[in-house]
Amino acid sequence: MITDAEPFALAGVIVTEILQGLKRDVSRLEHYLSQWGMLEPKGFSTYREAASIFRAARAKGVAVTTKDVLIAAIALECGATLFTLDEDFTRIASMIRIPLRVY
Repeated sequence: MITDAEPFALAGVIVTEILQGLKRDVSRLEHYLSQWGMLEPKGFSTYREAASIFRAARAKGVAVTTKDVLIAAIALECGATLFTLDEDFTRIASMIRIPLRVY
């Protein structure tokens, strides 16, 4: 991404996940994370999409979390590629067309 000059942003819910798990260096990491662009829900439509993804997953017997479908809905709405270490997003991406990079 850096080589290709791709923009990088975080969803607010991801920032929350990172910060809530910290035990030290909170201020330093808060400062670092605050430098990145933010992707946020655009309104009711984002939450409606997240619920739709959740229902589709449940109908197929796929367990997903509210947080993960919200992240997916934000990425989908913003046309963003989702970079993750979490294999749960592979299951979500199999149900919706979302660019995904799993590391």
